[in-house]
Amino acid sequence: MPIRLPWTNRADRRRWRAATTFSELAELTACWLEGDIRTHPGVKPNYGPDDEAQPLIPLMATANRAGFLTDSFQPGHDAADYNGNLWEQRAAVTGFVADPELLTRLAESAERAGLLLLVQFPGDYQQRGLVVTRVNGMDYTRYGRTWAPFELRGAWPSSLISQAAFEEVARAAQLTIAARAFEPSTNLWAVLDEALRLTSTASS
Repeated sequence: MPIRLPWTNRADRRRWRAATTFSELAELTACWLEGDIRTHPGVKPNYGPDDEAQPLIPLMATANRAGFLTDSFQPGHDAADYNGNLWEQRAAVTGFVADPELLTRLAESAERAGLLLLVQFPGDYQQRGLVVTRVNGMDYTRYGRTWAPFELRGAWPSSLISQAAFEEVARAAQLTIAARAFEPSTNLWAVLDEALRLTSTASS
């Protein structure tokens, strides 16, 4: 088992502190997903994505490089754990988008596919978000909840993120897309993949 030190190594800290744009943050997030960086803001130092997320990493890295700065994502799930608790998950992803054209393309693709969608802009009214995980029928996790300013800064701390980069995130739209059913599903990922391919074609 690898030893995980409880602090960010100097090389990672330098890379994060050097980022000044939204695109640079998204690129570093893709690098963290792929294991090239060991620490990500808002995540315990030297920890990568959860095991259940591994099959989605190539797509999520692509999404980040296209301009969808992911904050969290999870596969669909519907099964009991070893204690007998029933865990139900919607396939879902949430994060930030700074490019209006990309935001429109992703949102329209999700709507056409009948997926659940939340889009928030800075200054919008407070939203509770979408329930994406239930345990024994009780709400457990929400995506897309409105961030309080101190929460957003806590997720992108000044110890790692420059003020310029943080302001880019704070100005971006918050995007959440989720499957309707609490069960394993690949539809969301197929829709996202297609939308990203269209984005790549349009920009080339």
